Amino acid sequence: MPCKAILLSSLIAAALLAGCEGELEDLLDSGGGSPSSESVAGSGSQDNAPVPSGPHLYCITNIGHTMVALSLETDTVLADTRRVLELDPVGPWFENGAGYYISRVAANGAGANALIEFDPRTLAELRRLNFPGNSNPTTMLALPGGGAAYVALRGSTFDNWASNGIAVVDLAGMRQTAFLNFNDAANFVGGAALTSLAGFAYDPGCATGSPCVYALVNNWRNTVRQGWLLVLEPAGGAAPTIRDAISLGNSPVKPMLLDGPARRLWVVNNGGFVNATTDSGPGSLQVLDTGAFADGTPGNETLATLQIVAGCSPPPSPDPGCDPTGIFPFSAAQAWVTTFPDDVIRTVDLTGPLLDPLDPALPALTGPLTRTTAPAPALYAGMGGFSSGVLGRLDLATGALLATHDLQSGNGLVTCAEFTRP
Repeated sequence: MPCKAILLSSLIAAALLAGCEGELEDLLDSGGGSPSSESVAGSGSQDNAPVPSGPHLYCITNIGHTMVALSLETDTVLADTRRVLELDPVGPWFENGAGYYISRVAANGAGANALIEFDPRTLAELRRLNFPGNSNPTTMLALPGGGAAYVALRGSTFDNWASNGIAVVDLAGMRQTAFLNFNDAANFVGGAALTSLAGFAYDPGCATGSPCVYALVNNWRNTVRQGWLLVLEPAGGAAPTIRDAISLGNSPVKPMLLDGPARRLWVVNNGGFVNATTDSGPGSLQVLDTGAFADGTPGNETLATLQIVAGCSPPPSPDPGCDPTGIFPFSAAQAWVTTFPDDVIRTVDLTGPLLDPLDPALPALTGPLTRTTAPAPALYAGMGGFSSGVLGRLDLATGALLATHDLQSGNGLVTCAEFTRP
């Protein structure tokens, strides 16, 4: 067995023990990994210094479960703002002046299983909404206007998949108002309950004639299964309506990319985080025509499927395969696909669609990519895989690495969000 396959098999086993349902996309593109107490940045005093006013990146290191602010004005880590979070954190998100992160299922079945609101000035917790034990909340999407948000409950091996669906949350009241239950037979897709809801994308110009939400369902349940894309019609504080269910490849992973001008949705199918020669198949990039969604004609949505295999691992690797872990916009005409375990970036011509030749000049990145706007546009990316949390700053035009920042917040993947603190 190639070394890469051995490594991936080990990671899959670790993820199963961690209650992460064997889905390594959360290890790789959203920071939802397998935290361990040995890698916590620190658990002492929480008397961290307040975040000063101005534009900042708020970054979470998942395994170290620590948040820290980086000043966008000085491009420096504000070391004294570090704060230890609940286990297995993902996020952050900002809405109406407040910050949010999710504590999901940790390596021992613990974790708060909660949506937690925090003060952007002190990073201290303000309120929390608890979900059922081991329900494994994974991501949040705040709907424009109205104050409602969707939180994906993914379920876990710890609760025998009892929790699968979308919790509708009133952020102002920090309360759940509705639930779209994937374990309800009325919501089965392909004759079975959906599992492992991975992420969301909001489309203000949906083909349904009104705004819609795309929900990416990885569908892992003790084995790799075909994924699905749900087209949801929001209903304020009520549960959304499923308007369409679109077939995806094996083990689709977030994030998705909505190409606005062309009205195309790009989805990465990982194939199962295994060597490309095994039965689960290679990774691919599936291009969907959003204009064909909810049109009453099934099976007409896929415009192209690009395999992401050959040439991904550079010499002297004996394994030419690779595992795509997410897609991110780089320019109006180009996107980047992150890969594992080599952290090789594959560039995609969005006008094609076409997978460009490997560019060895690009830096090794874990992702995700985060664009900032103040005080001037900038581009940051997570680096270093599961080791010490590192953030890189990239050239907006070429993608070259300009600077690196060791966040000194423990191990794990880094996810960040921009917020200007008044």
